Order: sequence, then structure tokens, then C-alpha cells
Amino acid sequence: MYSVEVFPWNKNFEVGVPLIDEQHQKLVELLNVLAGHLAYQSDIPTLNNVFNDLAEYAIYHFQAEERIWHSFFPEDAWETKHKDDHRRFLTTVNRIMAGKTARPLDEVIEEILTFLTQWLAFHILDTDMRMAKVVLAVQSGIPLNQAKEQADQEMSGAMKVLIETMLSMFDALSSRTMQLAKEVVERQKAEQASQDALDRLQKIASQVPGLVFQFQLFPDGSSRIPYANEAIRSLYRVSPEEVSEDAAKVLEALHPDDLENFKTSFKVSARDLTPWRQEYRLKFDDAPVCWLFGNALPQRQADGSVLWHGFITDITKHKQTEVELRIAATAFELQDAMLVTDANNVILKVNQAFTRITGYSAEEVIGKTPNLLSSGLHDKAFYSAMWESINRTDAWQGEIWNRRKNGEMFPEWLIITAVKEPDEKSEHVNHYVASFSDITSRKAAEEEIKQLAFYDPLTQLPNRRLLQERLKHSIEIERRDGKRLALLMLDLDRFKAVNDSLGHLAGDELLQQVAVRISARLRDVDMVARLGGDEFVVLLEDIAHAEDAARVAAEIIFVLSKPFQLTQSNDVQIGASIGISLYPEHGASYEILMDHADAALYQAKDQGRGCYAYFSEDQTIAARERIALETRLRRAIEQGELRIFYQPQVDIASGRIVGAEALVRWLDPSEGLIPPLRFIPIAEETGLILEIGAWVLRETCRQGRRWLDAGLPPLTLAVNVSPQQFRRGDISALVATVLNETGFPAEYLELEMTESGLMENQDHVMELLNKLRSQGIRLAIDDFGTGFSSLAYLKHFPLDVLKIDKSFIDDIPNLQDDMEIAATIIAMGHILGFKVLAEGVETPEQLAFLREKNCDSYQGYILSPPVPAEAFALLLREQGFE
Repeated sequence: MYSVEVFPWNKNFEVGVPLIDEQHQKLVELLNVLAGHLAYQSDIPTLNNVFNDLAEYAIYHFQAEERIWHSFFPEDAWETKHKDDHRRFLTTVNRIMAGKTARPLDEVIEEILTFLTQWLAFHILDTDMRMAKVVLAVQSGIPLNQAKEQADQEMSGAMKVLIETMLSMFDALSSRTMQLAKEVVERQKAEQASQDALDRLQKIASQVPGLVFQFQLFPDGSSRIPYANEAIRSLYRVSPEEVSEDAAKVLEALHPDDLENFKTSFKVSARDLTPWRQEYRLKFDDAPVCWLFGNALPQRQADGSVLWHGFITDITKHKQTEVELRIAATAFELQDAMLVTDANNVILKVNQAFTRITGYSAEEVIGKTPNLLSSGLHDKAFYSAMWESINRTDAWQGEIWNRRKNGEMFPEWLIITAVKEPDEKSEHVNHYVASFSDITSRKAAEEEIKQLAFYDPLTQLPNRRLLQERLKHSIEIERRDGKRLALLMLDLDRFKAVNDSLGHLAGDELLQQVAVRISARLRDVDMVARLGGDEFVVLLEDIAHAEDAARVAAEIIFVLSKPFQLTQSNDVQIGASIGISLYPEHGASYEILMDHADAALYQAKDQGRGCYAYFSEDQTIAARERIALETRLRRAIEQGELRIFYQPQVDIASGRIVGAEALVRWLDPSEGLIPPLRFIPIAEETGLILEIGAWVLRETCRQGRRWLDAGLPPLTLAVNVSPQQFRRGDISALVATVLNETGFPAEYLELEMTESGLMENQDHVMELLNKLRSQGIRLAIDDFGTGFSSLAYLKHFPLDVLKIDKSFIDDIPNLQDDMEIAATIIAMGHILGFKVLAEGVETPEQLAFLREKNCDSYQGYILSPPVPAEAFALLLREQGFE
């Protein structure tokens, strides 16, 4: 990454609040990166992008920092001054950037760099340092006013001198700083070019393998080495100069058993003038034997001697590999099954144990991949994790299920090892070696032991011991993730009568059927355990609301109230009472949650049996009310009690109504209009939102078609889309079907999505958005600013409209912060090519502000609240739309 330290960070800039220090350092890093791109003469779009990243992060930092200060300085003059600093920063940057078209961008960026370095140094060293000292003092127990006085004193002494010194240093940073940086960059580029040329020469030289040498043998039997490169020092432990006149020291290093053969090979080569090729060993007292391979061409000299030109390489590792291969060949035929594949997973070799365990002969598998053994029991994530380990560590081992030739599945313990080039630095894989053993017998024994220790022998449900371990583990997970769980203790009503009248065999059969009915109602992540007798416990993990436990309890009571068909008697009826305790509300340990669920069970029995009760009576009442509302909502959907209201969307420049947002309402026969805040969350939790969302889309498009047929002008109709419609439904197919059914033009339909819906699964959402865009649908992001996305992410989505959340409009023009935020969103939205719509506009002052900031459109009570279709059409006609 390009970076020039126009703002060198050091410990003096740390204010002592970790989050703020991290964000300050990030701002400084982005500032230095921007300077680096300027110094390295990056193109204008790159400079623009880096600056946009810096500006966006500054805004994010301001919001985070102000939240921290606000918690310690609410409505305090220090807080107000600090916010004024932030506003001046944004105002100055916006002013500089507003004039960027009038002069070269690099001049603008240099001006911004000078301003930012001075502003950051002053802001961090003075304002933030002062406020941080107060925060740290208040956290240690010192009153706020005393902490402020103490901070002023600390900042007025040596610290003031330090600040003035640092500020003076940064005041000196000007365009000359950037010029010097550019000169340094140019010099670095020149030095790098020279270094690159030298590196290339060194790389070429390093490719010469081993020892390059000349060896001369004279007729009298004497010998010398006229030339040898530096490799002779490491191989023979002599210098080139020591053997240039006499090769005796080289011959002394040869293994005694190879010396005569070595001399003979040179004599034969000299006699016949044939190439010399020889494997031989060196032997030193303080080191293992070293194997060498020599290759040289002879040349007869005028004095009768023979001069060889050649090279010698160290083949010790190769020899060791040969030995290891012989050992491996022997080990290959041991009891464990083994197979070898190439780098592409094509099987090259298997042993006899492989054939015995799998049933496949070598001829049947060679040339194929190990996939032919796949059982289908493991998902893609399992294999991805396995290969990630192999690629990272060159090995993997673990339990896996495979399939024999006869179709039988079996468990095995598998070890896979990647075989790479002998060079230790090589990352290239040549082969994979796998060994495995059949662990069917071991697994069966383990399962039998586990079954006896952790499961009820009658119902095969987990017993008290397994429940205790699972609940303790679940509490740890929920505590770490900040989630909740529920414990349902269940006791069968009238079970003793069945047991006494029909006998224990009938009672056992009834308990088995009860276990089946309860298990069928639960999710895979939940657990039902039998404690003994007719007492069961259900563990519900990761529940969203306390009412979820009541919903499950009500369904269990319902399914257990239906008649049971036993061998000895038909239509046996029992009931159930359930006590509920919640983590963390009712306890944080196994013992407490069990005790409280038991106490709640007695409350349920006292209320007449056949019902549930929470450990807290208030939660029991709230849960029953919420479930009752869910039942009413289901009936309302079936009986057509939902309505659609329309709120006008107005073009600010012309004042004309150009669209409307479709909003669902519930018209209850007895209660009247029920606001969405009461029933939409329940619809989201229960999945009813899919049915409601499809109905709203269809009814809105039908109404739009009716308005067009009645001669009203074309309007954009905006329909909200729930995140669940992206996760669980095919929204693209639904839109295509509705448009085809209703005849409403696609270009007048706009789908509104929330930030959270866009950000939770970006790849999947991007695919759906592109499908919708291909149909001609307009796309908008609703309530912008209330979620966790940023404009940097949003620019990747194919969106048309960005809607500013009402919370940023409410306090305009009373709150300067909201005005700055709204103005920034409008400006950056336009930079990214979005139309910007403001929600919740209620006053002329708000509308005037939005008009001044060039906001495109608005909706709000200043014109009209959401109204039925007939009233909306009347609004159009009153404005002259006929």
C-alpha cells in the first residue's frame, strides 16, 4: 500500500481511550495513504476513491466519538465545543472539495492534506486529549467538575509545551512536504530499478547447480583443480586456492570405500575421452555421509594431461528418499488401507488392505478419484475444512464415513498427507497419500457405552446426565453470544391412572409415544430428555423472544391432548402441564433453571393442569397475549382484514406527486386500525410476513393498474420487502408473476429494502437484486443511516433511491448535527448516482432545508399521512392530475 508519513503517528497521540485511539490511528493511516497516492502520482479516480474512504471514515469516527463523549459530558459546554470542531472539519473539507473542478485535483488534495494534518494534530492533542483525561478520571471515581479542572491543569503545564511543539511541527507541513515526498519516491524508484537489475543477476547466478569445476589429471598420476566456484567450500571444506595446484585434499575427503572406484572412473574417462559420470560419498568425522553426483566432459591437452569441465551436485536427500521409498513400499502393504493419488486426486496405487476393506480391486479404482467411496453423509463445508487443513498444514486426520463397493456405509479413521517436491521451500504438491482403518467395531462399542450412560433405555431420549451436560454447555454458549434459552419441565396429567389400570407395559408404551410426539415438534437444535417416570424436560436453544417458549409449550400440550392408540386400549387420553424457566432471566446455572422450571410446573398444575406457566407470572400473561395476537393475525389474513394505505412522494423541485409508498394496515372489526408496530414484528417471527408481503405486492400492483386505467398519470409505487422475503422466498419470481397477473408496468414498481436486509448475505442479495433490475424494477434502500452499512458498500448494489430515515429529519433545523448528517448523505448519495428521498417531512423549515441541499423528493405529514386508495386519488385530482 502506498503511504507517505505526512502525519507520523507516535505514542504522544494516544488519548487513553482504546476505541478512540484505534480510530484516530486509522484516520492517520488513511491520511498517509492519501499522501502516498499523491506522491506516487496515482490516477485521479484512485485519489478520489482514497479521499472518499478518508471522508467516510472521518464521519463514522465522529459519530462513534460523540457517542462516547456524550455518555460523560451530556449537555456540557465541552461536548458542544467538540461537536463544533467536527462540524468545522466537515464544512472546510466540503468547501475545498466544492471547488475541485476549478483547479487540478492534486492541488486540491495537497490543500486538504495540509488542513487535515494541522486539524488532526490540534484536535487529538488538545481537544480529545483533554476530554479523555476527564473520562479516565470520572471512571476512576472523580466527580466531573473536579476531573475537568484536573485535566485543565495537566494540559496547561508540560503537556501544553508538548502540544505547542507538536502543533508547530505540523504547521510546518505544507506543499513542500509533499514535494520532498515526491522527490523521495522518484529516488526510491531509481534505487529500486538498480536493485532489481542486481537481483536478476544474482538469481541467474544462483541457478548454477552445485559445484562448477575443472579437474586436470597428468600422465604421472598427479592432479589439480584449476577452477572451482565457492560451492567447493561447503562440499569439500576447502577453498578453491588450496586445490588449484594439488587435488590431494579433495581426494582425502572421499569415503574410503569409494576412493579406488573414483580414481578408476577418471582413468577410464581419460583413456577413452568419454564423459565422466559418477556417484560417490564424502566422509567427515563430524558429519553424516554425504552423497555426490559428478558429471564432466574430458579434453586432451597438449602436454598429455586431460582436463575435465563439469559440475558436482549433492544428492544426499535423493539417496535418503530412495531408502525411505523402500521402507514405504514395505509399510504400504501393512494392515491399514492405503492409496496414492496424483496432484489432481487421480488414484495411482492402492494396497491389498484397501481392497479387503472397500471391496474394490486395484484395477477398478486406478485412474478414478476417491469420490467413488463417498457416502454422501458429509456436506461441502466438511470437505472444505478438510482441504483447507491439507493446503495449510500438508495433512489432515479425522473420522469420516465412506461407502464400500456393495453399498454398505462404514466409519473409518482417515489420514491424508500431501507429498511435495524435495525442496523444502517448494509449495508444489506432487502426490497425496491416504491411509485409513475400518473403525466400525470401535464405533459400535462407543455408541453402546454412550447409549447406556446418556440415554433413557425405554424412550431412547437423553437422560438427566446428558441433559445436565448439554444445558451447562448451552449456557456457556448463550452467555458468550448474548442469547437466551428456555427450559420446559413437563409432567403428564392422568398418567398414573393409565399405568395403574392398564399395567406397566401399557404405561411404557404410552411414554414411548409421548417421546415421539414431543420430538416431532422440536427443531434439530432443541432437546427433549426424560428424567424418569412421566417427567420430561425440553431444552430450547437460541430463542428470539420469551414468547417462543410459550408457543412451543402450547403446541406440546395440544399434541399430547390427542388420543393415544395403545396395544391394550384405544383412545387413551392424558394431558400435560408445563413449567418454563428462561436463561438469563430466571437463573444462570443448571440447578437454578431446573428448580425454577419445577416451581413453574407446580404453578401450572395449581391453575388447573393442561396449561403452561413461566417462573414469572408477568411473562406468562405477556406470552399468552402475544400468542393470542398471533392467532388473531392469522385469522385477519384469512378474513381479508388487511388494508393498504398510500403516502404521497413529492418531487421537491416541481412540487408534484410522483409516487407513493404502499403501507399495510390491519383493520380489526372490534379494535379498529392496529398499527404495524404491533403486528409486523410478530409476522416476521412467525413467517407470516411472506404471505403478507406477497399480498401487499399484488394488491399494490392491482391498484396501480386501476389508476392507470382511470386516466391518472403514471406514478412510482414503492412496496417494502422484508429480509425474510430475500432469505426464504423467491422474490424475483414473485415480482414477475404479479406483474404478469396485474399488467402493472415494471418501470413504475419500486421495491424498498432495509440496510440489514441488504448486508446480511451480500452475495445472495446481489444476485436477487440483479434479477429484479433485469426486469426493469426500481430499487431503494429504506431508513438509511439506522443500520450498519456504509456508502462504500452501497455503491456496489444496483440501487436507484436512497431514503433518509425520519430520525435525521425530525430535529431539523434545531439540531446542527442532523443537518450535517442529512446534507452529507444527500451529497454522497448523488456522487454515487442515487436519487435521495427524505422521509417524515412535517414542517416548512425541514422542506426548505432539503430544497437548499438539492434533495430530490420527500414524503411526510406536511402534505399527507398515509391514506386509503380513494383519498390518495383525490389528492392527485386536487393537484390538477386528470
